[in-house]
Amino acid sequence: MLIVLNNGKILRRTISGSRLLEKATEMQLNNYRLIGKGAGIHWPQLDEDLSLKAFLQEELARVIAA
Repeated sequence: MLIVLNNGKILRRTISGSRLLEKATEMQLNNYRLIGKGAGIHWPQLDEDLSLKAFLQEELARVIAA
């Protein structure tokens, strides 16, 4: 999964970070919608949500750890 920020920075995440997304079918993965004015993603069939806030927190923790 690629998250493109408005400053052009690209965050890369694997769906294996989410147990539900990792086990989902291609059809389920393709059935998503943006929520929170584009700050999150929701997969209704899986009842799974991912947020930009969580992606940014993970990125900050990774940079600090490096």
